[in-house]
Amino acid sequence: MLGTTYYHETIRKYVAVFGTLFNDINIQRRNSAGVITEQIKVPIAYEARDKLILRTRAGVADGSVAATLPRMGFVMNGITYDGTRKLNTVGQVFAANTASSSNLLKQYNPVPYNFDFVLTAMVDNAEDGAQIFEQIVPFFTPEFTVSVTLIADMNIKPDIAIVLNSTSTEDSYEGELTVRREIIWGFNFVMKGYIYPDIKSGTVTKEVIVNLRTPADEAEVPEYIILEDSTDFTTNYLLLDADAGSPTATGNMKFITETSSTGTGAAGIKSRVTVSPGPGDVTANDDFGYTQTEEYFNDNIDTNLTTGLDVTL
Repeated sequence: MLGTTYYHETIRKYVAVFGTLFNDINIQRRNSAGVITEQIKVPIAYEARDKLILRTRAGVADGSVAATLPRMGFVMNGITYDGTRKLNTVGQVFAANTASSSNLLKQYNPVPYNFDFVLTAMVDNAEDGAQIFEQIVPFFTPEFTVSVTLIADMNIKPDIAIVLNSTSTEDSYEGELTVRREIIWGFNFVMKGYIYPDIKSGTVTKEVIVNLRTPADEAEVPEYIILEDSTDFTTNYLLLDADAGSPTATGNMKFITETSSTGTGAAGIKSRVTVSPGPGDVTANDDFGYTQTEEYFNDNIDTNLTTGLDVTL
């Protein structure tokens, strides 16, 4: 859409994570002495409740080998927008670009969506269903949180909440004796996930330079100018309509920009603050702090915007 093709496999990962939560459930069967005589790992597949039932009934109907029970199936059956978790639309996340040290990766905030899942457990006796139930519900109170690596390039690993909304059980005890008993447990979940936009590239800020100027015509009262005196005792003062020659100068003080009046347009640079990452060869994934340099000039200078070099006024 909008000329951009991308695929983060987000929904695919959500489905895989959900199925992984329930792929290690075991059923133990004991004899009258309480000794474990059989342990069965319950298989799980991505299939809906109706398909699970048909698969089980098929072997009985045509005389072939029937599907063994217990078994489980799950399916994602709904996706809805969740406005309560919406983030700032223009907010961005940044990450290092491993393919280029001079560029970084950026991505706008994701869109929150709820994904509905239904887990179905089919067993042939009540005890097996009770064991499956007890190995699932205690972990959801009513939610269970998992950390998922969704966008590896952006190092995005959000904590995804999975909420257990309801459970149900169904026992088809009516019918002929030749009909296989079907006990079906159902679990309804909501996964609170996100859908992410495409990844864009940007540049790494290597240096920030702030020039402080003095107005060329100090007789004209500037409206919005940072006024700085070059003498040692006033370099840290912002003065306006004051006696700059005295360390105890009094008068009005305010901040101003250098483009507010014609007189200040010719103002020269009297001091400069340069902030740059340290070391100078820093890359996008480094974090070595910053270096700040302060310079003061006796003569008014300016910067040639074409060459980037300083020139004397």
